[in-house]
Amino acid sequence: MSNFKDFISSGGGGGADKLNLLNPASGLKVLVKASMTYTPSIDCTVVVTCIGAGGGGGQVAMNQSFKVSGGAAGGVCQSELSLTSGTTYTITIGGGGNASAAGGNTTFTGSNITDMTANGGTAGGWTNTGSTTKAGGTAVGGNIANHTGGSAIIVAANNSGSFGGAACGFFETGKNSASSTSTNMTIGAGIDIPPTDLIPELTSDPLGGSSAGGEGYSTAGTGDFGCGGGAGYISIYSTSNSHYVTGGKGGIGAGGGGGYAWNNRSGNSASASGGAGGNGMVILEFV
Repeated sequence: MSNFKDFISSGGGGGADKLNLLNPASGLKVLVKASMTYTPSIDCTVVVTCIGAGGGGGQVAMNQSFKVSGGAAGGVCQSELSLTSGTTYTITIGGGGNASAAGGNTTFTGSNITDMTANGGTAGGWTNTGSTTKAGGTAVGGNIANHTGGSAIIVAANNSGSFGGAACGFFETGKNSASSTSTNMTIGAGIDIPPTDLIPELTSDPLGGSSAGGEGYSTAGTGDFGCGGGAGYISIYSTSNSHYVTGGKGGIGAGGGGGYAWNNRSGNSASASGGAGGNGMVILEFV
């Protein structure tokens, strides 16, 4: 855990500085990607957005008809807070889940504010019968918004297959991962309403990662900001070579794609890994 003072010079003069977090100017926006503490040297008002980390995609390799889901997305909460000079606030950034592991929680806490928590998404899973839902992370403590991340879903009608990760929701509940009955692999979930005011660099249509498969070694696509990783799927019947597929990594806060290998030949080596979930983030906008 580091303190902003370790990285930011306090600067000179009495006015607010656009590049000084200890004496922040109105309009300053900071993307925090690592856990740290923050002690402002002046009273200030800030809009804080916490994004929980995405769950890692599920994985399985065998010669049976299984279905593998991607990971669920982290929750998103937002508050407008009045921070007090000399008070230390703690920022904890959740880490994206590795394959079949849940994402971590992202928090913004302090002694004189309502603590904010954006919980991480559930890890992807698998099933050979019926359906399964891996829930998105919830969010609490926001006085502007609290949105649950998208869930990773497999429907009962699916045959064998691998499915992409779920997406974050910034104005609504996050988008669930796609679960198709007509294909063995799907792309990651995208964002229907992108937060372009929050992240101006975003495109108007953030997309989930592409799917990948076939013989040899392949990795599905990484999701854009807040979007799920694509699914990886291979089905090997006729070769005796080694094959490996990996689900795509989730974008910030989003679930990783599932990884599935159907190994139906003696002596063949086919394996799979779920994609990692995206790390969490805290965004500070000083007003």
